[in-house]
Amino acid sequence: MPASPLPAAATPDADLVVHTSGTAAGLATALQLAGFEATVLELSWYGSRAVDVPLGQAFHSRRLVLKSSQVGSVASAQRARWSHRRRLTLALSLLSDPVLDGLITHGSPFAELPQVLAGLACPPVRETGSENGTLCHRIDYPPAPEAQSRA
Repeated sequence: MPASPLPAAATPDADLVVHTSGTAAGLATALQLAGFEATVLELSWYGSRAVDVPLGQAFHSRRLVLKSSQVGSVASAQRARWSHRRRLTLALSLLSDPVLDGLITHGSPFAELPQVLAGLACPPVRETGSENGTLCHRIDYPPAPEAQSRA
């Protein structure tokens, strides 16, 4: 079953809720969507900000698990088998999956990178009040000079 595009459309009582919004309200929503003895996997990075987490309400009675993720290291139980080389090889092989192309919402040539970065840092607001909708912006680099001469 595909993931819901918006929290309001998500099915409640989920066994696993993956939270990525980086907001306290999003985390509260994730905890509300989790079913009995479910896990909320927190992938957001809050830096040094303090975040209000609603651990009252039904958090204890539903026996929820709030689990963090940190991509900088591998869990100690897997470290012996997952060397840096093996992880990099897997990551690069997964990048070739065409399903990931659906995550690319915008693209620009390298020459436009300064304008793209400025726009991503301070996205324009549409008349509807939402941001520009960029999920992943691909930058297309020009071919290497030696590749151009061989063509």
